[in-house]
Amino acid sequence: MLALLIPLDFPPRISAGFPDTRTCLLHQKLQMLNVCVERRVQREANSKRKSLLKTSSEEEENADDEEEDEDDEGEFFDCDDLTAGAGSPTKAVLSLRPEGRLRRLNDERLLEEPNEYLYIPETQDPVPKTEDQLQDDAEVMLKLGPGSGLTTQMMCTSLLSDMEAFKAANPRGIMEDFIRWYSPKDWEEVTDELGQVKNQLSVRMTTEGNTWQKVWEQAQAIPISRQKRLFDDTNEALKVLHYLETRKMHEIYKLTIVPLLHSAILKLIDILSNAKVEDLFSPQIEQLLTGLCRLSRSHSDELPPIKPLLDELAELERRFYQFKCFERLSGYSKRSSLRQVKLQFEEILRNENCCTIVNRRLTAAGDGTLYDILIPKLEQDMADRLISKDYVIRLDGDTKSTEKGLYLGPQFMRAIVTGEKLRLCGAFTESTAFV
Repeated sequence: MLALLIPLDFPPRISAGFPDTRTCLLHQKLQMLNVCVERRVQREANSKRKSLLKTSSEEEENADDEEEDEDDEGEFFDCDDLTAGAGSPTKAVLSLRPEGRLRRLNDERLLEEPNEYLYIPETQDPVPKTEDQLQDDAEVMLKLGPGSGLTTQMMCTSLLSDMEAFKAANPRGIMEDFIRWYSPKDWEEVTDELGQVKNQLSVRMTTEGNTWQKVWEQAQAIPISRQKRLFDDTNEALKVLHYLETRKMHEIYKLTIVPLLHSAILKLIDILSNAKVEDLFSPQIEQLLTGLCRLSRSHSDELPPIKPLLDELAELERRFYQFKCFERLSGYSKRSSLRQVKLQFEEILRNENCCTIVNRRLTAAGDGTLYDILIPKLEQDMADRLISKDYVIRLDGDTKSTEKGLYLGPQFMRAIVTGEKLRLCGAFTESTAFV
């Protein structure tokens, strides 16, 4: 089943990046699988590169140690009592050593350490999620309520990771420094009573019991190299594969019907574009895409009703081939231009597949009428090989006559001439009120 759903060359056909919730769920799942593969390859490449660097550095250190041992053979050094204890001073020095710095934040400096620059830390990438995962998270949060600890943990997992990375990159930084980088809108300028301008945290950051303050107090100085991964690519990839393998037939239908219909519409758009008539059918195309989008957003457990959409798609295809027949009938491109053919076909569409052939001269704009376009092709046939011709006579009732017995009702007569045959039909009425 999985081999049928995922061809070997699927990665080039799937949009790169995080799952796009504007697309169908099947496309999102394949995007998630791509992200997992990319993360795994990137992580393994980084690990391999670090191991090579570590090996080379260890070899250099060993070589230096051997040289020093040869030079310092027979010499002894006294150890300082403070460093020999390996107590708190060493831990204090290690805790203030910055780790995981990405780059400086312009020329910003720490508020409590003006001599030190403010550094942007290396952070973990956001966690990609598909539409069904986002919906599940929303349902869990709704059930638990806003005051639940699990809800806070779900919302603040990424925030905690970023705070720990910031503390590792800026050991002497405070929460205000973090806010200046992470949420600049919450670092406001205010004017005191003396007219001096100063900065302070916004009201939502200083409210009692603020979640940001709680998370900041819990956060430790841990760079991302020692943090737990927010996104387990191996586990998520297995989830996607399990999801695709366990779908039932009706679920496979729901996953694939919208992409198949979209592919059909895109194929038809490509045909119209190659024929240079995409603008002629643009309203119908927009209507099709809108209907398909509405169909894809249906969360009903029942199978989506696709018959109306299929009927519209078939009608659009039929109209296109009607245009191609009309284009050939008009003698394009020897006797008429594409613009003339499109204008006349638009008139036919507006008149519900009917047209009137009138012998008129060219218009002021230089566009030929339908008669001018068709008469060179049909003139001989209309004169020598007449197929069928209709004559219709209509007469409205005489409502103005006041003389007795002279009132006439509506009259209708139709004559159909086909070769040498003539057929007549009529409907005649008269007033019987005074008979």
